Amino acid sequence: MAPVIRIKIEKKAGSRLFFAAFVLALLFLAPPLLKTSYAGETVALGALLEEAKANNPGLKALRERVSAKEARVKAEGALDDPALKIEMMDLSKDRPLNIFPEDAMETKYMISQMFPFPGKLSLKEKIALKEAHAAMAAFNSMDLDVAARVKEAYFDYAYLADSIRITEEIKGLLSNMSKIAEAKYSVGQASQQDVIKVNVEITMLINDLITLNAEKDVAAARLKSILNRDQSSPIGEPAGLPRERVEFRTDELIEAAGRANPDIKMAVLDMEAGELAADLARKNYYPDFMVGVGPVQRDGRFDSFDVMFQINIPIWWGKYDSLTQEAVANAGALRSRLVSEKNAKSFEVKGASIQVDAADRMRTLYETSLLPQVELSLESALKNYRAGKIDFLTLLDTERELKKTRLEYLKTILEYRKMVAALERTVGEDLFTASTGTLYKNSAILEEDIR
Repeated sequence: MAPVIRIKIEKKAGSRLFFAAFVLALLFLAPPLLKTSYAGETVALGALLEEAKANNPGLKALRERVSAKEARVKAEGALDDPALKIEMMDLSKDRPLNIFPEDAMETKYMISQMFPFPGKLSLKEKIALKEAHAAMAAFNSMDLDVAARVKEAYFDYAYLADSIRITEEIKGLLSNMSKIAEAKYSVGQASQQDVIKVNVEITMLINDLITLNAEKDVAAARLKSILNRDQSSPIGEPAGLPRERVEFRTDELIEAAGRANPDIKMAVLDMEAGELAADLARKNYYPDFMVGVGPVQRDGRFDSFDVMFQINIPIWWGKYDSLTQEAVANAGALRSRLVSEKNAKSFEVKGASIQVDAADRMRTLYETSLLPQVELSLESALKNYRAGKIDFLTLLDTERELKKTRLEYLKTILEYRKMVAALERTVGEDLFTASTGTLYKNSAILEEDIR
């Protein structure tokens, strides 16, 4: 039982003192009240997905990597630093340590700047931009992975909570059966063995509840790990295993995967970066330029200036041929990888959609046939047992079948939601909110540049 705090306030110093004391009392009591309500909250899947997106350490690491790649884009498009050259001529050999401009007969100053052949810098910047886009796609891919893991862990958590509830309901049903058996035994219409059997069955259910509660705690711990929460923190009770169904067409999902799946986007961007790298390698056949200008100091006076122009001569074509062949081959490999990635995703979407459809049909079979029949069978068995038409063992078998069918039906819902989550991961969209657009967008800077 929670401790009770009583505060006695005497209204001797007027209404202001009374009001201040009342506010202070609320401030002291507020933290434990908030903590208690938080521990007993019902936690929804949407809130957990948002929390994982903000707090998962793997996503944080990739988010920083995206920022690093974004910062590199402008650096790749910038010129190298200019160079300052100071040349002192006719220094006195009698004073070799004096190497200051005033000790030289003539001093030349030169500021020079290297200019790559036109197009080289822009290609480097475009390659860096593609790599930043690819890093964003990698972040989105991991975001989908984390979302799928949260969904699976939450569905397991909710499934176990619902399993506990169903087991408790069956336990209550057995308690009623025990009362019926005891009543019949008291009037000599049933044996003591019937009462013993139902009590044994209740004990077995208590054992099942211990196991289910332990598994539920493990599922909660898994959720906390994904959310980057402390294991000692409360997580609340699940809102329940979602019952919604999703409608889709497989051909449309395959097309959507080509647009939205970040793994395909990453392969496209890598291929485009490889093609740009091949273009950059072909630029090696063209020279870079250096220009410079600087004044000349003679006898302490600046009376003239020099201008310099320098160009490298790319005559070792064999080296540049090899570099170009390497870049072209890499680009070809990345094109083939893109085709392979598209084929793999098409297969994954097809396979996942088949599994979703099979899980849905199994779930429908339980809803429309198996579960109603078993519930009707138990109702009939209870009536017949009261009337003495069947023995207690038959009634007990019917109860066991009801428990088994209810839990199996719950398992079909769990498998259905897991299959849908796997399909969502492959497509790259949340199928329950796909009408509002994909949930996984690029950052503002990259979204602007990628058009």
